[in-house]
Amino acid sequence: MDLAKAKAMLPEIRELSGLASGEWCESYDVANGRPEICTRDRRTGEVEPIAVLLPDCSYDDRRLMQSAPVYIAALLTLLDEAFRVIRELQPKPPKQKDHAAECAMKCANDRAFLRFLQERHGADIADTERVKTRVRSILAIQSMAEVNTDEDARQRWKSLRGEFDNWRNGR
Repeated sequence: MDLAKAKAMLPEIRELSGLASGEWCESYDVANGRPEICTRDRRTGEVEPIAVLLPDCSYDDRRLMQSAPVYIAALLTLLDEAFRVIRELQPKPPKQKDHAAECAMKCANDRAFLRFLQERHGADIADTERVKTRVRSILAIQSMAEVNTDEDARQRWKSLRGEFDNWRNGR
């Protein structure tokens, strides 16, 4: 069987595996003189035949039929665990730094940054909204969110932040 066909069958296998009887066993119908594959009724506990085994059915085929529901459940469990491990081992994409949040926080809470903006960029630092408006003007953006979505805006922010770092360090 090819991989594409097997992948296409997986949803149906999962569905039928969940619907079929949990375990099968082999029994012998004394009245008809034939071996059978049976299942146990979950409600009553009664053993019920679901298939008659013909005389030409080999011992190995009987074992496989009898164990099929348990084998399928085991293989699906192994498959799920393998996929879980594969997902766990895959490298996580690097988390993007939230430059917009950093910029907004500096505008609202960083007194040194506010002084820098006032001295170097003539910003009115009377309230946070005026500071943010001035920073958006310096960065040539309409919204702080652009610092995260527009590479040019992000570079302008990094440049302004570098200018601030140099100012703070007296360079």
